[in-house]
Amino acid sequence: MKRKTQLIPFPMLALMWMCVPHLSARNVTDQTGRAVQVPDRPSRLVSLAPGITETLFLLGLGNQVVGVTDSCEYPPEARLKLRVGSTLSPSIEIILTLKPDLVLGSPQANRREMVDQLARVGIPLYGVTSQTVDGTLASIADLGRVLGHEAAAGEVVRQLQARIDAVNRRTAGRKPPHVLFVVWYRPLMTAGTQTFLSDVIRRAGGEPVGADLKGEWPKLSIEEALRLDPDVILFPKTQSFAPDLDEFRTLAGWRDMRAVKEGRLYFVSDTIVRASSRLVDSLEEIARILHPDRGAMPGDAR
Repeated sequence: MKRKTQLIPFPMLALMWMCVPHLSARNVTDQTGRAVQVPDRPSRLVSLAPGITETLFLLGLGNQVVGVTDSCEYPPEARLKLRVGSTLSPSIEIILTLKPDLVLGSPQANRREMVDQLARVGIPLYGVTSQTVDGTLASIADLGRVLGHEAAAGEVVRQLQARIDAVNRRTAGRKPPHVLFVVWYRPLMTAGTQTFLSDVIRRAGGEPVGADLKGEWPKLSIEEALRLDPDVILFPKTQSFAPDLDEFRTLAGWRDMRAVKEGRLYFVSDTIVRASSRLVDSLEEIARILHPDRGAMPGDAR
């Protein structure tokens, strides 16, 4: 018979946590502008966002990671870590049982109430955020400084910047095609022009459509999409979202779009939706689609 895990009530856990001796710490400002006391040598880290988890492993901190969310599946080693629940609403009780020195979270992914709960029991939470490609590199460098892996972070950033520079050379002087990035299609949702997704598209040599659309993830009608008349339509390929691109040739409204008629619909890796080092993989992939070499087929197209 399967044994159920019995969680200790939150108030008792909080009291137990406050009785635990803590490491010496220093005051720093996290990436969201909050003042945080970070341990000098944190050895037990909990990550509350997939992009953060990827960065920690990339910097050689995998052994210090004791907990991750259900969405943290890369690198494969992250799947072996204890799960603390969903990214949006992780379990404070489980986090407390792990006795972390430091929790790393994201304002884009985690609820504010969770941040407040951790603060009440004295668990430091370091906020990690980036809204652009350059911001992602700056975020990696910052984590390296805060966690004592500055040299490793510097080398990672140097390599990523070299790849970004190569994309810049590839797309320099070329006319940017207008791109519709489909976050969801029933109803149709796209990425706002100020999101990191749109920044990746621009850096890959494209121009996101819909500068007049409001919000980060605006909904739009098929009629509006027809008016925007994109040259290329991109879809992120995820486990929960992988429509058959051929079906758009017969869908009302979609079949009338020039990009659909001309077969310029492409899947791109879901790495584009995570602000991590693999964002540069997406940058290269989209650049190949938007600006293929003469006679060559774009990578991962159709």
